[in-house]
Amino acid sequence: MKTIQQTAIPFSIIASALVLTACGGSGSSNTASAPVYPATMPVSISFELLANGTAVKCGTPISGMGSKATTADLKDARFYVSNVNLIDTNDKLVPVNLSANDWQNDQVSLISFIDGTGAACGGTALPTNTTLTGTVPGAAYKGISYEIGVPEALNHTDYATAAKPMNVAAMAWSWTSGRKFLKLELNPQGGVNVVRTNTTTNPPTTTTSNAATWNVHLGSGGCTTNATTGAYSCTNANRMQVKLANFNYSTQKISLDLNALFAGSDLTSDTAGAAGCMSGTTDTECKAIFEGLKIDLPSGKPATAGVQSIFVARNK
Repeated sequence: MKTIQQTAIPFSIIASALVLTACGGSGSSNTASAPVYPATMPVSISFELLANGTAVKCGTPISGMGSKATTADLKDARFYVSNVNLIDTNDKLVPVNLSANDWQNDQVSLISFIDGTGAACGGTALPTNTTLTGTVPGAAYKGISYEIGVPEALNHTDYATAAKPMNVAAMAWSWTSGRKFLKLELNPQGGVNVVRTNTTTNPPTTTTSNAATWNVHLGSGGCTTNATTGAYSCTNANRMQVKLANFNYSTQKISLDLNALFAGSDLTSDTAGAAGCMSGTTDTECKAIFEGLKIDLPSGKPATAGVQSIFVARNK
């Protein structure tokens, strides 16, 4: 792909004043011209992890997490971003043409905060990617919208043979026949108290165990394949819709607020399914997580009420 060597013009520059002086007669007048944009502008969107109002990274203890204000180590933090659009001054969605590289193709970008700084973060040095890049038509822009998810056409491809960034084994999810759209894992101090009740016995019996990690794995559910065509279909799309009506990509970054995501979750316990939320419709730990993601848990469709507060715009 040919690189566009031009400087992005942020939407905040609404009218650069080219002052024209009209000579003649006994006076002159100044007229401000409309801004002039190149045919195509480069775009760079930066992401970060946020906790307690401060940027955090993998392997760092984070205090005050969840409903019990638990201290936890961030073990894993990655997510796929797709359907990226900037919002112009007329509220029109303008698609961002993603630039192909090791972290993105023309449809999806993988944002990864795994850096290998500790055993929980990969153990050895690992590359990170906190930026998606692309181009848009030259214009003024005031906001952004995107999905946390993988387009259906790419979701069910074989990661072992797929091109980057769809070839990451840790983001493949065999039991749902697709990808983990978002993968956030925390290791709370003291672990997770896992309680299971067996209702098939009389009286019911309860067992307890301890898990190291509280997981949030977002992905499509209810996925089946057509025996004739091999095509997949999923009853629950579970793609998070994000819209930031006021966002300046030149001066701001997008922060994933961990406090907001885990606000309603007790990271020290689990009562159903794997520890944490695995996008199951009957997983009790998913209720608070999906409310934050603004995804309707029974249907997997975008929630019809409320505005997401998980992703927020902050100054660079």
